[in-house]
Amino acid sequence: MKGPRTNQEERIASETRKYDLRRNLFNGIVEASFYSSVLLVAIRHFGASDTAKSLLAGGSCLGFLLAPGFLLLIGKCKVPVSRICALLTVGTGTGILLSSSANSAWVYTGWVLAACILAGQVPSLMVHVYSRNYRSGERGRKISGNLMLSAIVGAGTALLIGRLLDDDLNHFRPIAMVIFLFCLCTAFYHLKIPSAPLKQNTGGLGQDLRHALKDRLFCWMLTGWMLMGIGNLVTIPLRVEYLANPAYGIDASNTVVLAITLVVPLLTRVASIPVWGWAFDRFNLAFLRIAINLFFLVGLFLYFQTQELFSLSLAAGLIGWATGGGTMAWTLWVTKVAPSGRESSYMSVHTFFTGLRGVPAPFVGYWIITALGPSQVGWTSVLLIGLSCLIFLGLAKNPRLKPNH
Repeated sequence: MKGPRTNQEERIASETRKYDLRRNLFNGIVEASFYSSVLLVAIRHFGASDTAKSLLAGGSCLGFLLAPGFLLLIGKCKVPVSRICALLTVGTGTGILLSSSANSAWVYTGWVLAACILAGQVPSLMVHVYSRNYRSGERGRKISGNLMLSAIVGAGTALLIGRLLDDDLNHFRPIAMVIFLFCLCTAFYHLKIPSAPLKQNTGGLGQDLRHALKDRLFCWMLTGWMLMGIGNLVTIPLRVEYLANPAYGIDASNTVVLAITLVVPLLTRVASIPVWGWAFDRFNLAFLRIAINLFFLVGLFLYFQTQELFSLSLAAGLIGWATGGGTMAWTLWVTKVAPSGRESSYMSVHTFFTGLRGVPAPFVGYWIITALGPSQVGWTSVLLIGLSCLIFLGLAKNPRLKPNH
């Protein structure tokens, strides 16, 4: 057991929570504005191909795939982590700003991809901050309020974006300019968060990947996360496509599309976050992951079996409830498994495998919905998520997954 917190530790934890809360306020607006408009603009304004839409949907995962290389460079530059996060956020905003000038689907896709790649580097760096500034056993509680705030402002923002795009799809251009300004605000609060340069014994991706081979628990956790991730990720762009593309029989307005794909999930995510944050600090990580998986499984299956707006909203609510826990678990689980001082290294491997599954997943999803139909998308998710649950069930006895490990 650790002793009482020193005044210095208390100050660092307090400042981290305060400024991370403000960062999440602006970041919630950025994420909701950006991700709510990207696929709709690609589908309905640019008439983008399935390839372009798949790349847009997998942009963040491409950033995760490149995270270990970024981490190696960042570890050598001796710049505080929060300052690096601020620079990455400014770069993200610049890519979004430049996308507002696009006049073709591929130019738009290129700038959006650049923004997503830079944004994808932040999570593996923030886990370094959380693991050092917060104690084990309090991390879930400390960040749950921040995630709630992000989701609340995101829900309101998504509704506003839907109305603006219903009025005129060309509104995506001024929206992108506003997002750039909010990225600057997010970067400002990144700078306020206490942090030190990234210090770890890493030789790059090759050395970090050895953790997955030598650490059997980590290897099996990654396998379970891989199956669950693919089951979820293949559906992410299709949730918008299914509602927005007339070929599938719904052809909802932009506002309805965003209400079901973003607003409803964000609201249920807000309601779920305190529950998941409490559970993360108190329950076995394997059982927590299985519980999250089951909400995803039911929600994703139902979503692609119906065209009724009420049933779609119910399914979206279940997906949002699961996402609240999934986001927290994805961000923090390596802090339970990794040896002290290796959290960012383990996180880089985790984010690399997230990218590895996330880049091809939208292409697979578009192939399934085009060749086999929406119903088979749901069945594919059920199979993969079910297998993931079995893996986590087999790991539940490992003492490293117990609370307060």
